[in-house]
Amino acid sequence: MAVSFRRVRGFSLIEMLVVLAIIGILSIVGVVMLGNRQAGAVRSLLDELEGSLANAHKAAVATGRDVALVGWGTWSRATPLVLAHGDASLSDSQIQTAAVGLLAGVQPTGLAQTVAVPFRFVPTEPSHLRARIAVQGTGEWNQAKQPSGSGANQDITTVSPFKAGATMVGLSARVNSFFRTALNRVVVSGSNKRFNTTFSIRIVGTTSSGSVLPGGPMGLIVVMGNGASIYKFYNPGIQNGDGQWRRL
Repeated sequence: MAVSFRRVRGFSLIEMLVVLAIIGILSIVGVVMLGNRQAGAVRSLLDELEGSLANAHKAAVATGRDVALVGWGTWSRATPLVLAHGDASLSDSQIQTAAVGLLAGVQPTGLAQTVAVPFRFVPTEPSHLRARIAVQGTGEWNQAKQPSGSGANQDITTVSPFKAGATMVGLSARVNSFFRTALNRVVVSGSNKRFNTTFSIRIVGTTSSGSVLPGGPMGLIVVMGNGASIYKFYNPGIQNGDGQWRRL
C-alpha cells in the first residue's frame, strides 16, 4: 500500500512581515499604556485632593463654623500621609488623634465627631502606585522638573497665571506646600466661606517602585488666601506627552 506524504508549507515572507508588524504595534501600545499609567495617576490624585478640599469647604458652609484642614505624614507605609478636617476649635493634635481613631474603626465623641478623613495614602491604591504627593523638603518636585532623554517639561513660571505680572507669580516656586512631615493647618472660615491661607499641593509621576520620573507627568493644586476657589494645573510630561502646562 502506497503511503502519501503531505507537503508541509512554511511561512511566506509577507506573512512573517505581517507578524513582525503586529508585534511592533503591540510593543508600542504597551509602552504608551505604561506611560499613561503615571499620567492617569497624577490626574486621579488631583481629582481626589480637589474633592477633599471641597469637602472641608462644604463643611464650613453647612455649619457656619470655622473648619480646620490638618495634614501630616509622608508617602510611605511607615508614616502614611493623611488629610483630615474638623471643627477649628480643636487643636491639630486633637484632629490627628480623632482621625487616626477613625481609620482604626474607633468612633470619636464630643466635638471630635466633626472630624473626617477625606484623603489618605493607601499603598494598594493603583493611582497611588504611579504618582505621589511631593511633601515639602523632599526635593521630589525639583526631581520631576529635571530633563529626561525626551527633553524637559515646560517651566511653569513661564506660563499664566505664574509668570511675571500674573495673579499667582511666585507661588509655584515658593516652599508653601500644604503637606509636610509635621502637622500643618489651614482654616476655612465659616463666616466668609474662604480659605485663610495661600498654599499649594504638588504631585509627581513615579515608577512602580516609587522613584520620581524626570520629565514625567506633574500636577499642582493652588488655593489662594481669602479665596474659595481650588485651582488645578496639569502637565502630561515630556516623556509621553507634550510637556506643556494647562489649567484643568
